[in-house]
Amino acid sequence: MLRKFLKSELFRNLIFYGLFGGLAAVVDFSVFTLLYSGLGVHKLIANLISMHAGMLVSFSLNTFFNFRKTDRLLRRFASYYLIVLVGMGVSSAIIGLGSAYLPVLLLKAISIVVSAMAQFVLNRLITYRR
Repeated sequence: MLRKFLKSELFRNLIFYGLFGGLAAVVDFSVFTLLYSGLGVHKLIANLISMHAGMLVSFSLNTFFNFRKTDRLLRRFASYYLIVLVGMGVSSAIIGLGSAYLPVLLLKAISIVVSAMAQFVLNRLITYRR
């Protein structure tokens, strides 16, 4: 059963989503750090801008190389974007509510992991469904 899962399309999608998501997370975190720590942009504004940068990287890589679903591109992008907006809400809540207790950069890292897991499930079921 494990062998079958390891050879499955779901496992392949999960691995590539993780790799591409990791790259997008690096972009997201780097842009956030530059804006927040380097330029003094408010933490929630920096979060929204950085998440958009990461989202564009993630959408492009997942659309063309992971799920290989390039038909109805505008519709897929709209679906992906709506799911990202949910992730942005979760991320902003984690950063906004937690910043009184933990360092903002740590909260940003935590928010990336939490939102990425939820977004994988939603994107696989909605944006890149068969």
